[in-house]
Amino acid sequence: MPYRAIDLTQVRTYPLPQRHNLVALENMVHPGQPVPPFDNSELFEVAGRIVAARQAGRPVIWMIGAHVVKRGLSPLLIDLMQRGVITHLAGNGATTIHDFEIALQGHTSEDVARSLEDGSFGMAEETGALMNGAIRAGARDGIGMGEALGRFIASDDRFIYRQYSLLYNAYRLGIPYTVHVALGTDIIHQHPQADFAAIGWASGLDFRIFCASVSELEGGVFCNFGSSVIGPEVFLKALSIVRNLGHTVRVFTTANFDLIPLGDYRRPLKDDVPDYYYRPRKNIVNRPVSLGGKGFHIVGDHTVTVPNIHHYVVHNLAPLPVVGQRVGASQYADRTPSLGEDAPAATAVLRQWLERNPSLRDLGGAISQGFRVIWHGQRVGGTLFLAGNGGSMADALHISGELLKSFKRPRQLPEAHHQRLESLPYGETLAQHLQRGLRAVVLGANLSLRSAVDNDIPVPNMALAQELYALARPGDVLLGISTSGNARNILYAASVARSLGLPVVGLTGAHGGELAALSDVAIKVPATETDAIQTLHQQIYHLLCDMLEAQMFG
Repeated sequence: MPYRAIDLTQVRTYPLPQRHNLVALENMVHPGQPVPPFDNSELFEVAGRIVAARQAGRPVIWMIGAHVVKRGLSPLLIDLMQRGVITHLAGNGATTIHDFEIALQGHTSEDVARSLEDGSFGMAEETGALMNGAIRAGARDGIGMGEALGRFIASDDRFIYRQYSLLYNAYRLGIPYTVHVALGTDIIHQHPQADFAAIGWASGLDFRIFCASVSELEGGVFCNFGSSVIGPEVFLKALSIVRNLGHTVRVFTTANFDLIPLGDYRRPLKDDVPDYYYRPRKNIVNRPVSLGGKGFHIVGDHTVTVPNIHHYVVHNLAPLPVVGQRVGASQYADRTPSLGEDAPAATAVLRQWLERNPSLRDLGGAISQGFRVIWHGQRVGGTLFLAGNGGSMADALHISGELLKSFKRPRQLPEAHHQRLESLPYGETLAQHLQRGLRAVVLGANLSLRSAVDNDIPVPNMALAQELYALARPGDVLLGISTSGNARNILYAASVARSLGLPVVGLTGAHGGELAALSDVAIKVPATETDAIQTLHQQIYHLLCDMLEAQMFG
């Protein structure tokens, strides 16, 4: 039934300067400052394990709560990221809010006593509007919440204190910072511009990114600093997923750092023990390492434990390769570099193709970028929308046929899909013959919709744009095909894609036309006659299909 719901658009917000300063730049703890004494042998054992893990090339994942940022410890974590020690940073939503405000105004803010009385608690206009906008834009681009916020801080000149931001520095260094949100817990969820679909999607992608890091945790270290609910729950679920998928994650180190003391945390975990329901003990210290490795629980203020770990690691770790930062000026320069170690199968296909077609070698860079944009969309669950006219429409249909089923390689169903199908009518036949596919939709193939748009909308050439506007979701990509680059319906669709934050790949002739200017990546084949352009287009899109299949199924 339609239960009554509050309308957040009526909520009053207040400017940040009216709110109380909680931590300012002068309270930050920087590398090189005196280290508080802390006599705890287990802390230094954990620090030693961090050193050993990184020297062996194994990951170190840090999960943090907001208290770490509020106490001014971000500079120490930034230094560890720059040194290559922290390979993945994770936190709850509150952590990012404090970090975001520090980057914007040099301090984080909170005013509980007065604001709870008048309903102004958490109603910060700038924080809510800017963060929700950045998250929406990131969701439309198919990137997670941490990357979206870091990208926004990096690109907006208002963030004059960004050097103190974990989000910004993780983005700058190319280190994943994943944000794990519980809806309704953060002040930006109170804001009129909160888009819960975008928040949920972006945080959901971050969870999957976190799972990917946990899948490589064998021999590594996972530390949790002050996140008593989100951190332990997210970590245990991620560990369960990666083991379910067959990843070997058995022998590693876990450590929980908190203000709450426990008794003998190594005694058997039973529900009649008083601290059984203390999540960090169950989900971090004991259960995950029951197959091997070792878990620790260390009590102390973060302003003491974090500096001590930082000091030990910095003074005992041999130099690691310096973490590089993102470079390049174009919108997709960060995310579409030349093919490298992360796409070996696609690289091999492209290299062989260029050797066979030396006259098209100049297209190698654009093809690489186009591949990476489409590949990124497929990896985050997006759809490749295809658009063309006449022969290019036939090409769009041709591409979808190569993507939706096997092209050159077998695409076996996952075992889990086999199991689910076999218990259903006709399931055994389906399990034996179905093939995995890549999501692709040809715009304009719905003739009923095209005729309705042509009949109902007085402006011609609107059908593709209307269909894309109705169907597009975060992570999707548009591939527009036009021999001239000036087909009006393709240009309309490209403009819609850009407005929704979808990347556009244009496949055109030598001149490129208006489509090249609207595209994030333009592949302009060296021909000017329609038939010659289409012949080259067929070679290019077969190559892209080959690269995608090789990388995702080979």
